[in-house]
Formats: sequence, C-alpha cells, structure tokens
Amino acid sequence: MPNERPSLYGLHAVTRWLVEHLLSRPNGRSRNLPVVVALGPRGTGKTALLREVECRCERIPHAYLDFERSEREPREVLGELAFELSKHWKQFGRLAFPQLWLCLLIVGSTLHTRADNRREAIRQLRKIVSDTQPIEQNRTGIVELVQSTGTATSGLPLWAAPAADGLLRGLGWFGRRRLLRNVPRLPGAQGSSVDVLIDLAKWANDDRADVRDDVDAIFFEAFLHDLRRAYAGFNGSRRTLNCIVLLDNVHTPAGRKFLLALQEARRRVPGESDPMVVFASSRTWIPYWSDSWHRPGAHRFHNDDDTRPREHRTGDIPWPSPRTPSDIDADWPDTDSRECPWNPWYLLDLSRLTTEAIADLADDVVGQGMHADRWITDFTRGLTAGHPGGTVEVLTALARSDDRERPTTARKIFDSPLPQPVSETETVESTVRERARGLLRDFGPPPARRDLVTVSAARNVDMLYRPEVLDSAVPNGELLLETLRNQLWIREEFGRGPDLAINPWLRRILLQELADRPDTDPRDWTRTHTLCRDIYRRDGQEAAAHYHDLALGDLGAVVGYLGRPFESNGAEFDVPAAAAWLSDLDLITSAPNCLGGTAAPIDQVAELVRGNGLGPDNTLAWLVACLWVSNDLVADPERALNHTIENEFRQLARGRGRGAGVLHERAEKYR
Repeated sequence: MPNERPSLYGLHAVTRWLVEHLLSRPNGRSRNLPVVVALGPRGTGKTALLREVECRCERIPHAYLDFERSEREPREVLGELAFELSKHWKQFGRLAFPQLWLCLLIVGSTLHTRADNRREAIRQLRKIVSDTQPIEQNRTGIVELVQSTGTATSGLPLWAAPAADGLLRGLGWFGRRRLLRNVPRLPGAQGSSVDVLIDLAKWANDDRADVRDDVDAIFFEAFLHDLRRAYAGFNGSRRTLNCIVLLDNVHTPAGRKFLLALQEARRRVPGESDPMVVFASSRTWIPYWSDSWHRPGAHRFHNDDDTRPREHRTGDIPWPSPRTPSDIDADWPDTDSRECPWNPWYLLDLSRLTTEAIADLADDVVGQGMHADRWITDFTRGLTAGHPGGTVEVLTALARSDDRERPTTARKIFDSPLPQPVSETETVESTVRERARGLLRDFGPPPARRDLVTVSAARNVDMLYRPEVLDSAVPNGELLLETLRNQLWIREEFGRGPDLAINPWLRRILLQELADRPDTDPRDWTRTHTLCRDIYRRDGQEAAAHYHDLALGDLGAVVGYLGRPFESNGAEFDVPAAAAWLSDLDLITSAPNCLGGTAAPIDQVAELVRGNGLGPDNTLAWLVACLWVSNDLVADPERALNHTIENEFRQLARGRGRGAGVLHERAEKYR
C-alpha cells in the first residue's frame, strides 16, 4: 500500500472501536459475527474505508478482494482469500487450508471426465493424494496435473498449483487420511469420502445451477472448517485475534452470490462459529437485506418483526435503516458477550458526513482556522448534503482562492477549477461540474439519464409517475425510481407528510444539466417547469404549482398567491392560518433557479423585484425574493440576506393578530 493514504473523517468509531471489537476473541473463542457492509452511492469513500481497515490490520491475517475487477465463482473467491490468508504472519504463523485446496485440486483435475469410470477415477484421486509419500514431495506431479487440466473458469485460480505445495506442506500420512475422511459432503451424498470427491469433480462441471450451488456449498464448508481448525488447539492460543476479509463492491452479481452463499454456509452450522471478520462495501441495495432491514427511500408498509427470519438480529430495532457511524456506540455494548446483537448483517450508511466531520475536513483541505469561517462549513454541508466526495471537491475548489475571493468562488463553484490526477506525476485541470457529472454514469443509457435530468425539476419524485413529462422513446419512470432507490440516492423527507426526494447533491447536479439545455430543447428549463406547473395546477395543488412559477422567475404570480391573506387592511392571522401560510412559503421559496452570475445577493433580489414590476416598498415581494435567493446556497453562500429576511418578516407581522407571533418566531431564525 502507498505510505500516504487519504484521511477519513467521522469514521473513527468504525476503523478503531468496531474493528477492534470484532477482531477480539473473548476467552479465546470465536463468536457469531455479522457481515459489516459499508453502504453509500458512488463517491462516498467506501473503498477508502476498506483500505484504512486493511492498513490497521496489516499485522494479522487479512485479505482484500475487489469484485468489480472481474467476475468470479464463489470457489474462485475462496481460493483467492485462502491464498492471501495463508501467508506467514509473524505472530499468527501460517493458516492452512488443506480441505479447500484438496477440493480445488480435484475440481481442476481430469477426474470429472473419468467419473463414469469410478475405478479409474479412484486411481487418479489416489495419485493426487498419495498414501505413499508426503504431498510436498509430489509437487511436480501436482503442478503438471493442474497446469495441463486446470483453468480459472473451472474454479481453480491459475496460481493454485504452486501455492498448493506450500499450503499442504507438512501433511503426513495420518493427516492425509484424516483429510480424506473429513471431506464435507453434499446433502444426501452416498458412499465414502473418496466417492464424494469423485462426484464433486463431476458435479462441479454440471450445467444445472442447483447442482453447482451444492458444489459451492462444499467449498464453503471446507473453507470454514479449515479456518476453525486453524484457530483450534495449540495454534488457537497464539492466534489471539480473528482474521479479517475485506470485500469491495459486493453489489456485483458475483459479490451478491458470494455473500449469500457465505451466510448460508454459516447458517448450516449454527453451533460452530468461525474466526473470520467480514467487512464489505456496496453502492447498491441487495434485496436479501430487506428480510430484516429497511431500504432507504422505500415506504414502510409494516413493522411486523414476526415476518423476519428468526435467526436475524438487529439490535432490538424493528426493521432498522442502515446505521450511521454515530450509532455504533449505542448499537454495540462494550461487553465480551458471545451473542452479538446484530446478525447476519450490520449495514453502515456512509452517504453523509456530519457537520463536525465537514469542519475537520475544511481545516485540513482549506487551512487551519476554518472553524472560525462558519459559513464555509454551512455552505459546503448545505450544497452537498454531506456527500463525502462532493464535500472534498467543493472544499478543494474553495482552497484554491484566498480568503477575500472565497465568497465569489462559492457563487461560481461548479465552474471552479480542480486538479484532476491522470498519473502519479501529472495532473490536468477539470471543474467541479465535470467531476460531479461522473455520478451520472450509473443511470443507464443516455435516454434514461435525460429523463432523470427532466424530472429533477420537481421537488420530489412525483414526475417519475408522469409519462407526459418524460420525452425519451420508451419512458420508464418507475424503473428510474427503482434505480435511484437501489443506488441509495432517494431519501425520505417528513414535512407535510412522508415524501421521497432525490438526494440534494445529485439533484443539484441534475438541475445544472437541466439549466444547460439550449432553448431549442423540448425539455429545456422553461418548458419543463411550465409542464410541471400545469400538472400541479390541474391537480389543485396551488402551492406546488407556484413552486414552479418561482422557478420560472414569475415573482408576481407568487406574490399574488401568498398575498391573499393580506389583501384587506388590518387582516389578522390566527395561529393555524399563519402556520399554514409559512408552510406554503417554505415550499414555494425552495424552488430551484437558474439565475446564474456572480452579482451580490442583494443586487439579485433588487433586480428580481424590479424586473417583475413590483415596487421597492412591497414587503412580501422582497421577502419572497430574499428567501428564494438565500435558499440557493450558491447565490448567497455567506447568508448575507439573513438580516433583510428578518426585517421583512417583522414588517409583515405587524398588526396580524395572534398569528404574528408565528412570524416573529420565524424571524428569529435569521437573527
């Protein structure tokens, strides 16, 4: 590994306490441990987390494997993991995997072609595992056998032959007999262990999926049996920590298959724990997690814990959403209990950095003393919603300008330059916008991405259900929504009721794409927001319709709607009416804009009011315009409009009866 690694922020509870807790062996015994999975969309630092854990575990048996590099069958994965774990570790010695390697050698041999001639197959088997000489003295025969017949596609890694010599070294006559006698069996298999191995060689090449799954089950049983044996007896006294396996990108088909097969293998022997900690990463939701976990962005239909598999444990929380690093202290009591509170999964959400983590990151990226410039932390958190990759990009762009220029840089943040490494010694210039566009690569072909950009105009996912808004040849909004959910880009919001919305950082990128469409595009900014407005208006959702009016810059229409309660002099609010009015105000002024430019926020507000033919003394017009500009962090990064917003709220509250107190309370937020 490189000596310099990127620092991780807000993850100390994971990389330190949780890892150490899982690696420990209370009273020298193994425990039933969950697979810990770091979840988050692209750019949230999942691989960096695994690499940090790998570095912290560099002195104990560990293995790292990335499922995105190539597709693998489970038996190939087991072979690679065994190869890494069986290195010599100073304190722990060498973990041996004799049963697994025997299975791999058998599958990679010619036995499957001779399985119909059982006598010849037995002769070949005895040639591989000789009763007359130690295996380490038969290295040449094994290497020749595997090199002539074994291939990676048959389940045997190409480097298996030379590794087998070292891994099986020291296995004497009694050891070989015991090895054959203890070979795991397929369910319902008949005959001796020799017969089982011959059938294994034949069935491993069977085209039937259920047969191949049963063969993979034998490999898992062999792998786990070898691990348990490696931590038993005398060796167990010096192997004081569990080994650890790091699996990157398990959302791939091979990764999903491997994780499920591992859990099935562990479930088949509930009374026998193994000494292996598994940390994984995934940028998509895997369906079998829904047996006991709540997928982010999915509606909760029930909390009936009785429908969950009985052996699953989720810390006494019914259908929990993926946990955050800040939940770890409460989720894992600091005890040496053999019974872990989470099993078979512990899902960690890495999609959002805390405010404290962003402040620490700002100190390191931009320079010491950034805690004093609170606006930078607030600006970055509000813009990126804590997305780790987006946070680093924004702060890196701000760091390239001096203190006085940073507010201007923030107002044109997406066009700000960023260094883009192309090699260890060379970098090229890119922009925040170009880097952020990389997040869109997971959303299918261009027509699907186009539809996704179009529907980002709405504040929630409503337009995904409206085919008339989409203009691709074969629109499929439901599939797009499912893709967003599975890739963990949908979040639940609770305002007027439960709502589903696109992650703010992704939506910000999509809205940039929408604003960049030319005027000739049938779904440019103006046509798209007009279409959305008309749909809400037909549905009788006036506030939602005026949300899109404001996105179109029609401040006059919005002021006319929100000004109805104030039309008569001395009109009073009661408290419920004032609260309802504020709810409409919040919804409407959260509309996106494409104003652009780097003008001072107050100048943008004045131009909006003047450009809509509204007078300079129109309190409501100034309030709405200020809130709209201020809600766009790029337009007002330092919150320079707060004082004006406070004054306009207080001015509007004069003489409004009991409801005026609600408006004054809101004004306090901007003090």
